[in-house]
Amino acid sequence: MLTIKIERNVPGLVNMFYNGKFHTSTQASYEKVSYETSAPNWTSNENSSYMSRLVKKGASVLAVAGSFDHIIDMALYGARNIYAVDVNPLQLPIDWLKYQAVINLTPGGFSKFALSTKGNLLLSREVMENILSKSDSCLEKEFWETVYREKDPLDIRLNYLLSERNYIYNHSERIVMFDYPDQTKFSKARNALKESFIYAEEKDIFDVMLPGCSIDLIHLSNLHNFFFPEDYVKKVQELSKFLKEDGCIVLYCIGMKKEWFDAIKEGAEGIPMFASDLNLAYFARNPLLMQATEQQIVHTMLLYDELLKHFNVEVIPVKTGRGFAGYNTPTDIVLSVSLKK
Repeated sequence: MLTIKIERNVPGLVNMFYNGKFHTSTQASYEKVSYETSAPNWTSNENSSYMSRLVKKGASVLAVAGSFDHIIDMALYGARNIYAVDVNPLQLPIDWLKYQAVINLTPGGFSKFALSTKGNLLLSREVMENILSKSDSCLEKEFWETVYREKDPLDIRLNYLLSERNYIYNHSERIVMFDYPDQTKFSKARNALKESFIYAEEKDIFDVMLPGCSIDLIHLSNLHNFFFPEDYVKKVQELSKFLKEDGCIVLYCIGMKKEWFDAIKEGAEGIPMFASDLNLAYFARNPLLMQATEQQIVHTMLLYDELLKHFNVEVIPVKTGRGFAGYNTPTDIVLSVSLKK
């Protein structure tokens, strides 16, 4: 069961959707406002292959709502109480629709409606009307009814969803590194969503109030890219009071290599980084993004070094989700942060 709380009316949310800002890169911006007012993400660029290791059966989870993909996989692997928050209220109608699509569509129908980048299948009007007809009245339903009266699916993709322009203009295939869309797991994911209590609301995850020692897993996604390392570690320390003794906090680090973290832990003066780790041809067209990427790497290593002072940190490599175009690295890195005993 999904419950969503949005402190806005439908016209206000629709207006915000139409005026959301597009950003070529939110990496290393350190300005929360750039995310709070940005166009929403329809799919995540992360990879959930670590989920089965870290999510316990019956787990209670605090997570950034995001595009909801990781929320569905958390339920698939056993989480049953999920508190999902997002400072960008535009993500919450996305989450509602993603939930309804999993509940109401077949695996093939979901793939065409939610993942396809070819033709006009994604967010098709026919399927959307079918989903809405099966849904109870709520703000999110009214939101999509309003948007679909005024815009067509292609217009929505081109002008109001982050990153969708790239798929359309480049005729590229969407790479989704989550397990729930797989035909062999889709029904299990659907049942898991029905069995789970998921509460989502517009809120900064660092402002939530929960009972101490009540959460098995806190999922911060790649939020560290919006803060300076020392500031972020302080926020992680504050959140850690909600963890159960054996709980963990997940930080997802796009484009990173385990060798870089190993070097930092060993006290090396630098990291074993090579020109081949970056897509130099891409940066030739976007020189400012190379500076942002290098800054992202440096600040991620500074963050890791600071985390080691206060927590146990497991470094988990996962196959890249192609989260940032400038990287040629074969992996992203998940940091599983737990309390020192």
